Amino acid sequence: MTNELLNEMNATNNVNNANSMQIIPSRLQKLVPSIGIFYTRLPLRKAFMAYNQKYGITKRQYICISFNEIRHILNLAQILAMMKEPKQEVVVDETAERQNTTDTRALEAWVGMEENTPRTEEEEGDDSSKAPQHHEKLERRDRSDSLKESIDSLSLLPDRALFPGPKLICFDGDQTLYSDGSNFESSGSKLAKYLYLLLKHGCYIAVVTAAGYEYQTAKYELRLTGLLAYFKDRGLDEKDLERFYIFGGECNYLMRLGSDYKLKPVREDGPGGWMVSTTHNMESPGNWDEEEVTSILDMAEACFQKSLDDQNMRARIIRKKRSVGLIPQPVQKIPREALDETVLRIQNELETDKVTLPFCAFNGGTDAWLDVGNKRVGVQVLQSYLGIPSEETLHIGDQFLNTGNDYAARSVCPCVWITSPEETTYILKSILRLAGVPLLAQLSPVAEEKEKTETDVRRNSNVDFSEVERRATRALKMDVYTGEYISDNISS
Repeated sequence: MTNELLNEMNATNNVNNANSMQIIPSRLQKLVPSIGIFYTRLPLRKAFMAYNQKYGITKRQYICISFNEIRHILNLAQILAMMKEPKQEVVVDETAERQNTTDTRALEAWVGMEENTPRTEEEEGDDSSKAPQHHEKLERRDRSDSLKESIDSLSLLPDRALFPGPKLICFDGDQTLYSDGSNFESSGSKLAKYLYLLLKHGCYIAVVTAAGYEYQTAKYELRLTGLLAYFKDRGLDEKDLERFYIFGGECNYLMRLGSDYKLKPVREDGPGGWMVSTTHNMESPGNWDEEEVTSILDMAEACFQKSLDDQNMRARIIRKKRSVGLIPQPVQKIPREALDETVLRIQNELETDKVTLPFCAFNGGTDAWLDVGNKRVGVQVLQSYLGIPSEETLHIGDQFLNTGNDYAARSVCPCVWITSPEETTYILKSILRLAGVPLLAQLSPVAEEKEKTETDVRRNSNVDFSEVERRATRALKMDVYTGEYISDNISS
């Protein structure tokens, strides 16, 4: 059934005639024209049964399954689909049997993983419409036994390259790794810890963000302050640091983390240059015509101005090297409807003009932007540059509507749709647990003791640590829209 469904979903990719390259649309694509490509077989039935076992959806009498619950089930199915069986000495001949064993173990780990540790609101990783509580309690296992099993599972992975999950995980920035318009604070240590563990186990991490400060690395570092501080405090080594990338302007400015825990621009041209290495992709920035880039920005700016005047928005327009944005005036807010209207106008304008370069017009929640380039190109460039195929790449973001900038990534890799950094934390926790990585014994002894001490101090103190951090970094404030540093006058 799963194979038949996949074939039906991807039938649109089959070629009827090798000479004419005529594409035959599938029945599913005819019913849902916006359907994307499925890079993995999704164990939807297994994911639903696991989710239902935890939350008792089918036992509800009056409330139907919600959109958010469907989103969670699809996210779980996608994660399960990307988990591979760790290499073992016993070889199973039947592929179906091996896959079934893998899925069963993964589901058991996911269903039971929160029975081993206390749940917190942060680990819940859900939005305001919380999933229902368990209707049936699963049998609890002793924490020490669970940890031992996790360590035993990890022993099956002698090489980091054998991490049985996605090899490249790309993240949106705002509302995925940190709150919209904010920075990654060290107080979000669980998310930082899970990113740390993924890097330690050989996974590539890339933040693919619309924030475009060109190659002013200090401004990106400011947005990731807490995360980089966590890496430094825990002594993440150089070979692991070099697997952390950030792609600014969606696909325009590629940077990599260095041994000094600072971002370094990746060479564009010459030997090893990322633009040179990806010129085979006609949409890559290395193939763009600068005159056409300017023309797109001119059209978008004019459209922004017309929309601003028509809707009497209290906003202003700013223009950067590869983007144009509509941002609110200080202490003002632009209605969501006005932002969506503006984005759809620009999309229609550029599509009508038959622009050939990739672009992305999107509603950022509090602002609207037009970027030359998009996250489809950004993820493709990373896949090509790092040599990682689509089926081993995962993109996590919150903007998957047609006015969002994560939407384009659907066409080049599997995706997970989240709505908050808390949900991102939960997704990464699930990936690590399903991969057999213990979450309690992976830090060095010094780092583990430091984390335990920090947790105890915060738990037993009445001090507002978030306020302490805010005051300590008040001189490092920046307007996230423009990239301009701003003063922070705080009375003592």
